[in-house]
Amino acid sequence: MAKKDEKVPDTLEFVEGLKRRWMATVDAIVDPLMLIDKEFNIIQANRAMASLSNRDIKQVIGKKCYQMFAGRSSPCPGCQMIESIDTQKPLTFDLKQVYPGRIYEVASQPIFTHQGDLEGALHIYRDRTLAKQLQNQLIQHEKLASIGLLAGGIAHEINNPLAGILLFAQMLMRTMDKESPHYQDVVEIESAAKRCKTIVESLLDFARKQPAIEDKKNEGVVDLQDALESALRFSTVGGAADRIEIQEDWGPHRATTRGNRNKIIQVFLNLIQNAIQAMPNGGKLKLRTGLLDDDRGNWAVAEVIDSGIGIPQEHLKKIFDPFFTSKGEGQGTGLGLSICHGIIHDLHGIIEVESKLNQGSTFRVLVPRPNALEQAG
Repeated sequence: MAKKDEKVPDTLEFVEGLKRRWMATVDAIVDPLMLIDKEFNIIQANRAMASLSNRDIKQVIGKKCYQMFAGRSSPCPGCQMIESIDTQKPLTFDLKQVYPGRIYEVASQPIFTHQGDLEGALHIYRDRTLAKQLQNQLIQHEKLASIGLLAGGIAHEINNPLAGILLFAQMLMRTMDKESPHYQDVVEIESAAKRCKTIVESLLDFARKQPAIEDKKNEGVVDLQDALESALRFSTVGGAADRIEIQEDWGPHRATTRGNRNKIIQVFLNLIQNAIQAMPNGGKLKLRTGLLDDDRGNWAVAEVIDSGIGIPQEHLKKIFDPFFTSKGEGQGTGLGLSICHGIIHDLHGIIEVESKLNQGSTFRVLVPRPNALEQAG
């Protein structure tokens, strides 16, 4: 009997040690992890999950998973835990914008008791926000590269016959009596040809790449405030912004970068014109510069902020795509923001947008400061 009694503590100690090692292993996983029952109650969680909810592990156990993970009072939209339990098969799904500003990929695995009864599901949450952003950027760059080759070829083929149409239309207008019933038709032909010419020029501009040597010749230190002020002067020629209240907020430190001044002005000109067009009944246009240091780099920042009609959420991911436009027919080619994106990308910068319907939009341009570029080089 004594020998059997002596083995009991050894067995308990072994089981406790095994449990501690298992929990240490689970806690070492950097991705949040939860074991959830069929009523969405948390049975177990690791330290990463507790940290995500700013609580101790003991405070998480027994609470609803959606409450601890997303601060919600009901299951997260897009959660497929019930499907995983019903089918008794593992599932993988995305939770987008459930946890503020993040995208999580969730692996849901049904869990059974030692008796074979379904207990719930094990959820592992992997933060895919950065991966999704990089994937979207890669797709965007591939689109721009492909459309650039296509656009250049098409534009050159169209240019010559288009020039002939425009020339003959103008010759007809000079010789035709203005009282002729066909005179207005020829005017429309000339107007349409000019509109096509503008589109072709935008296509060529979009497709054209300056040789590296020429780019270097035209490079210099560019002051973003100076570039914004120049773009503003061009944008307000002819009273285009008479009903717009313009506010300028220049930061205490000059925001500068190295690049082609004319190209940077082209970016700001496009953003300011878009902002003005987004306020057909008037509003406020704010131009702001500053400096920003974050985990992505050391930036000079310029912002164009309007109080206009805003951009629908479903369009935000498309606005930099070539030929995408939310303007009415004949009012935009859909190339302006694509060209802006390409110019800023060539500067190793970032262009971001935030918008709410009927509240306005903010376009933020981040470009490396000159000293950051020198260090990178």
